Amino acid sequence: MSPETGTRWILAVMALLLSYPAAAQQAVVRSYDQPELEVGQAWLVSSGGRCLGVLPYHVATETTVPSLLKEGSGSLRGEAQSVVDLGDDAAFAFMTGAITRDCGLSLGSISRATDRNLRGGGLGALRFINGDGTVGRLAVTVVDDDGQQLLRVQTTDPDERIRKGQSGSLLMVNDQSVGMLLSVNARSGIGTVMRTDALLRKVEDYLRNPISQPQAASQTQATISAPTAELKNQDAWSVAAWNVDPVSSEHTAARLTAEGNEGFWSARMGNPPAALEFSGPGSIRVVNGITFHAGSEVPQAQLPARVQILTSVNADRPAWRVSGSGTLTFEADRATLSFMPVRARYLRIELFDTRGGADEISLSRIRILEAPPPPR
Repeated sequence: MSPETGTRWILAVMALLLSYPAAAQQAVVRSYDQPELEVGQAWLVSSGGRCLGVLPYHVATETTVPSLLKEGSGSLRGEAQSVVDLGDDAAFAFMTGAITRDCGLSLGSISRATDRNLRGGGLGALRFINGDGTVGRLAVTVVDDDGQQLLRVQTTDPDERIRKGQSGSLLMVNDQSVGMLLSVNARSGIGTVMRTDALLRKVEDYLRNPISQPQAASQTQATISAPTAELKNQDAWSVAAWNVDPVSSEHTAARLTAEGNEGFWSARMGNPPAALEFSGPGSIRVVNGITFHAGSEVPQAQLPARVQILTSVNADRPAWRVSGSGTLTFEADRATLSFMPVRARYLRIELFDTRGGADEISLSRIRILEAPPPPR
């Protein structure tokens, strides 16, 4: 290779690595039970008003509750509440949490021109999200293409390796996704990629006719053990977002609106405030207080102390107003913070500290109180 050719090749690789815009919205898949573990990657797409995470099936099932952290400085969090096995190690999951507010491109708008994008020689990069939400890229070249479903890639730098936590990374060529990394051969270092056209066809076929598809739908433990039904007058309120990770998959935020008294929510405080957001029914409700249930399992030192309540009548783009604040006093395992009746469809609870200064904050249940209707 001549010096001129080598220089052009290096510049081409650098351009590829630096030029990928928000054409692909991705998230790193993590484990609540092993916070340091990056399980894999997911591609966020929207369809019919729903947020989907497209990812390898083995990544989706490697942890009890797949926890997703979206790329970018905002680092929106989400969870996969169900996983649909599409076959050939491809899957998608229906997403919940703040991650659904910015779910990337519509499924129908994503380019399927895989062959056209590969004509330039197959030089591209695997795009993935690191554990802190930053974007990572690994230069690769396509070494094999069956023209229908699978590609194979290897790194352009022999000293670089495709690692396990990169499964689900997008193969980007000409600023377009041409495939998703499924696995890597430990000996050869060659990665197997499912082509974008084949992958999205599987997703669309299932969404069009889910009953007839030969798939195995598996509910995550967060859905099974903590259904989002609520106490009396609470069946329409559900956990919509959170900014802190639970201490384990047994203590997710979904516990706060679950039926019964078993289990509780517990999270690492991090940088206060710990915030929880709740979505109400389709119609606007008049709320006038929050009851916090301690439960018998929660250590007293982990109960919240100072709190602030914010409400919004707009759920899609919340315009927050402070409706109440104070320090909680628990009696008979519960504390109620009342405020003047306010119209709301969306509610945010900010928790600033704990009663005993603990590093973890915990609650059994939360009940949003509604003002009685005016007399006729």
